[in-house]
Amino acid sequence: RLALYAGLTRSEWDVTGIEIGQQLHSLAVGSLQRGIKEDWFRTTGDTASADESEISFYNGNVLHTTEETNPYFQNPQSDNDTVQSVLSQANLLFAYSTAWETDSAQSFNPELGAMVLSSKWSETLATTCQNGVVAVTTDRILNPD
Repeated sequence: RLALYAGLTRSEWDVTGIEIGQQLHSLAVGSLQRGIKEDWFRTTGDTASADESEISFYNGNVLHTTEETNPYFQNPQSDNDTVQSVLSQANLLFAYSTAWETDSAQSFNPELGAMVLSSKWSETLATTCQNGVVAVTTDRILNPD
């Protein structure tokens, strides 16, 4: 939803949505296709108007996982590599992090008043994203350590 909203309201942005799960990815792609039919969006690569945003969706996992560490979201490695490439070029990142696990050593930071995401998320995003990227999370924070 955030990617679609950004595409509707920020015509100069190129917007990318990433979903770990196939069902939510399919829902996002279906919503984009309905928006294209209604002329709210243009297809990626359509050069009819250079001042309109491009929206694309990918299915993959930024974390390196195995079936033992994450039996639910096993994406092909090529999809995960694509997601990492997309994140490496991002300037702004919205992460719907409600379901992501918290840090086992400190699940709540009283100074910041927020749940702290597992360090694997912070470390992965720090090594994948470019310096200066703005990361916005929903109800959990990236690990400040």
